[in-house]
Amino acid sequence: MPRVRYTADGGRYRTGGVTFEPGDEGDVAPGLADHLVENVGDFEYVDDGPEDDVEEENAGDDAEGDESEDSADDDGAETKNSVVTAPEEFTIDDIEAELETGDWDDHLETLRENEEAGKDRAGVYDAIGVRRAEIEG
Repeated sequence: MPRVRYTADGGRYRTGGVTFEPGDEGDVAPGLADHLVENVGDFEYVDDGPEDDVEEENAGDDAEGDESEDSADDDGAETKNSVVTAPEEFTIDDIEAELETGDWDDHLETLRENEEAGKDRAGVYDAIGVRRAEIEG
């Protein structure tokens, strides 16, 4: 998993089940790391970025065996829950991309309710509607 550092001068940032304070480092899912570094802007990769993580994960797969598979499953659930329960931490484009995977099909109503209670963005409602139409189609 990629490791990122929170570089803001103050405040906290909570995402993907991890709370960052200025200077904190943490391991996050690859897609979330890209979002934090590229879109949020107050984060940087601790290592050289995603390319190094692939090599490290491949090396770790040989050494860890089945344990690494369990970790990968946990990471996916953590990201999924954070997007469904905290959609305000993601851009509309990020949410659209995640909905296209089909992993959230059972959680669309929860996502809608949480978006309504948060930023209340029309683009998120549109993405949910498009996904529902795809499922029914």
